[in-house]
Parts: sequence; C-alpha cells; structure tokens
Amino acid sequence: MDFRLTPGERPPIGKPLEPLVSHGTVAAATANETLCIQAMGCIVAVFNGDVIVFEQIEAPAETTAHRRLSESEQIAAWNTQKEQRRKDFSDAMKLRPQTKVLLSDGIFGKAETTDQISFVNLNTIDHFEPATIYILNNNDIAKAGLQKYIGMYTSQPRAHVCIWDFDNHHQIAESLNLAVLSDFYVPCHPHNNETFQAATNAMGAPVSAGVIQWSRAYLTEHRERLLAVSRNPAPLGRHIVYPQFPERNAMLQSLNTHFQHVGPSTRTYHDRTELDRLDEWASHMSHWIVPTRDDLPIRVFDALITGGLPILPASLKDLPALSPLQDHLFYFKPTDVDAPYAIAKAATDQFRAQGEAGVIARHDLAMATSHVDTRVQEILAQIYRHLTPGN
Repeated sequence: MDFRLTPGERPPIGKPLEPLVSHGTVAAATANETLCIQAMGCIVAVFNGDVIVFEQIEAPAETTAHRRLSESEQIAAWNTQKEQRRKDFSDAMKLRPQTKVLLSDGIFGKAETTDQISFVNLNTIDHFEPATIYILNNNDIAKAGLQKYIGMYTSQPRAHVCIWDFDNHHQIAESLNLAVLSDFYVPCHPHNNETFQAATNAMGAPVSAGVIQWSRAYLTEHRERLLAVSRNPAPLGRHIVYPQFPERNAMLQSLNTHFQHVGPSTRTYHDRTELDRLDEWASHMSHWIVPTRDDLPIRVFDALITGGLPILPASLKDLPALSPLQDHLFYFKPTDVDAPYAIAKAATDQFRAQGEAGVIARHDLAMATSHVDTRVQEILAQIYRHLTPGN
C-alpha cells in the first residue's frame, strides 16, 4: 500500500515509510531503489527497502504535480543539484586565499595537520561549516550515524564534502548511498565502480588505503627500534575473522596449522598502545596477508613501513598501488596455502640477504608512498581538479 502525502503535508523526519508517492517537483521513490531525491520540501532517501525522510528544506512552489520519475531521471535531478553545489563552492573558493580542509579524526587521526588541514570529530558537531572542504571516511560516518550525516550534508550547501570509502568492495548498498550523498566520492578499491558511476557524476579514481595507525613523526622517532629488534623468521598474520567471508576464514585456519602467528585474532588489537603494536609488527621478517575480498589491505603498508616483507595473494599483483613496491612483495597462489613453507622461506631468505639496508629501504619507501599523509594529498589533488570550473 502506498503512503501518500496530501498537498502541503510533510512526512515526519526519520520515520520509515511505505513506498512513497509524493506531490513534489521530484516525485517518487520505491522501496527497491537505493537513491536520494527531493520530494515535498524534504530530502527523501531509500535505504535497505525503507523510505526515510531526513531533512526538511524549502517546500516547492508547486505541490500538485503528480508525476513519477524514472530512476535515471531521479539520479539526474540529484546530480544537477550536486553540480550546482560544486559550481557555487568553486566560484567562492576563487575569492579566498585558502580553503580550510577538515579530516574526520578517526581514520585520519594520525595525519599531519597544517595551517590549512585539521581534524573534525563527527560525533561532536551538529552541522558542517560553509567554505570548508571535508574529507570523511565511511567508517567515521557510520560511527556518527548516517542520518546525522545526511542531515548535516543536505542542510549546508556551501560546504564541499568528500567521502573516502574503505568498503566499496563488499558493502555495495552502503557505498552507493555514500556516492550519491556526497559532493565527491573516492573509492578505496577498484571494485563495483561502474555501479557507483551510474549514480553520481562526482566520483574520483580509487585511492588505496595507507598506514593510519602511526603518524610519520612517531615512526621517525622510533626508526632505530625497527633496526634493533630481533625478528622471528616465521611470518606474522593475525586477522580478525568476519562471518561473511567464510573462504578467508578457512584459509586462515589452514595457515594456522603451519604458522603459529598466522590465523584468527581477537578484536582487542587497537586497544593496545602504539608502541606495543609497532613492536609486534617489527618482530617478524615477513607478514602473510589474507584480504577479505581481493581488496588491498592496510596491513600491506603496515608491514613495509615497519621493515617487513608482505606475502600477498597473486590476484593483487597488478594493482596500480603496488607498482612502486614490487621489489619488496611476495605472492602466493591458493594452492600454496596447503604448502606455504617455500614462499615463507623465500621471503626470509631475502630479508636476511638485504639485512638492515632492506629494512631501511622498505621503511623509507612506505613513508614516501603509502602513509595516510600521502593519501590525503592524493585525495585533495582529485578534489581540486573536480572543483576547477569547466569540469
């Protein structure tokens, strides 16, 4: 049964409704769509089959038009609004000597701050500031609450909000929402991006994850520690088990029968001190890495920046983000999981042959190419290109 609005009526904010037929300039959504539209003076989004009204805006002059738009027309209408936001922000940016950039302080918490770049805690604010570029991570948005984020986004047309999405390789519906409900969307992985491109005209190239658990200053301070530690020749690879990835979990269980320090882990890792985590990473020559769904995990870069050698699935070999790192990477095939000693020995032999010079080379390379500071600059470069008039 349809939930219908009478002329002049506003649906209650935050309340899931039956499939909606609206009397607005942009007319309708159905429960099997995942998109955001303007209807009856409100922003209406469809999430997981529910139509939810998040934010009231000025009611349209015409409230008696009854026409259902196709999904492509709704997406086009929303992209038109986003393009106007982009143009207005770009025009205003030219009048300022510098535009402030705020990073969500969860995932970006170890990034370097400058006169221009600082942090924002999404849990403690209730609105976005105008004339500001926001670079937010999907995990930080989830912790603050998606409805809260949508309200802040739709009520501040003079901010420019970019989302760096860590989970576009497996959370397609959630990622699609974020692609629509942002001024600029940057996926982390080269997965499902044709789907997202069909929903937004404001999407950048993938920017892979990077080192986020230690700042560059902290790593520099403790550089000598990476050289002085005694390293275990057996690989390290403790991974949190997720029920939605049974094949990965089985692989970890199999590897655990061969290597004591590779296998399932608990969720208490991030409760430990920075130094304790650094010492654990630096205590092994190599790191066996099992992604969730052919993604490029952060732990690849954590291994390199602490001087170790990553052992990765062969399916990741051609990823662009790994191109400058190839001299320090080892790859395994699925069949190697049952007989993993040859690859582990090859990594150990290379570590011993390169010695301290190899540790320094890997650390310096990861510091230059794979820290979150580098990722912030990569994302900002894409944002500035997007904001350039004529894009």
